[in-house]
Amino acid sequence: MTDSLRDPAVRDLAWVIGAPGLLDAAAYRGRVVDDAWCRSQLEACLPWLTALDAAPASLHDFIAARRTRRLGHYFESLIAFWLAQLPGTQLISNNLQAQDGQRTVGEYDFLFRNASAEVCHWEVAVKFYLQARPLPEQCAFIGPGARDRLDIKLERVFTRQLELGNTPAGRAALPRGIVPGKAQAFIKGYLFYPAMQNGELPLPHAVIPGISGTHLRGWWMRQPVAELPQAAPDTRWMILPRLRWLAPVLLDTDDGIMTNNEMCAAIDQHFAASSEAMQLVELKRARSHDWREVARGFVVHAAWPQPDQT
Repeated sequence: MTDSLRDPAVRDLAWVIGAPGLLDAAAYRGRVVDDAWCRSQLEACLPWLTALDAAPASLHDFIAARRTRRLGHYFESLIAFWLAQLPGTQLISNNLQAQDGQRTVGEYDFLFRNASAEVCHWEVAVKFYLQARPLPEQCAFIGPGARDRLDIKLERVFTRQLELGNTPAGRAALPRGIVPGKAQAFIKGYLFYPAMQNGELPLPHAVIPGISGTHLRGWWMRQPVAELPQAAPDTRWMILPRLRWLAPVLLDTDDGIMTNNEMCAAIDQHFAASSEAMQLVELKRARSHDWREVARGFVVHAAWPQPDQT
């Protein structure tokens, strides 16, 4: 549906709107924005996205005004731009803090009035977790920096962040006349599963409680790497900068594209100076002669997941 979009920021915006979520909405009983709604929104927004792709200056300016190196902040900026343009939607506030005296006790990521005139409270996040242990459980997944764990993140979202409107400080922070009628999590991202050191892709994984069966996924492996897992023959590789971790990659240039051997050498060079995890994307030449993503994965330091590795 979005293959025709060329501008990277517009592609990221389309991904934010329509990509599958990490969580199983049914398991959380209405407390998660579900994939069917996101797909319908993407379909409805496609004419707008197509026009924006042809003239993306307004989106670029909006992002530039909120310039950041943090992927989560970039993700929030795209949501803010989308909600502000969504027909029948009134964005009430973004990052509204709740105070208890001099102490900040929480923050509403987004408050908005939807087309049904209902006030919605969204807690949003974009997350990338690697399965560090061979367990079909949320606790087995940790962030590439080893400072974040899936089960702990979700507990915080559902027991604290989404409950802010039920606390005295949270109610006091709301604008006059605003009472949230719906509090939901809007969480997207990828889960990465262990690849074999001989370049084989991960084995099929078991169902993980609370996680959507259609979640986006990739592979991960430790350095040193002799051969990368290939999803298709005759593919090439590219290192993904952090702010390009969202939408599938589409390139019309060969700049930065490497063979397997070149990428393995680049990985060795990276880890000789740093222990920060690298996200790689596998690319295949399309009939249109551009490069399109077919898979992605992480390479982590040999000592990962020590939390002080960086």
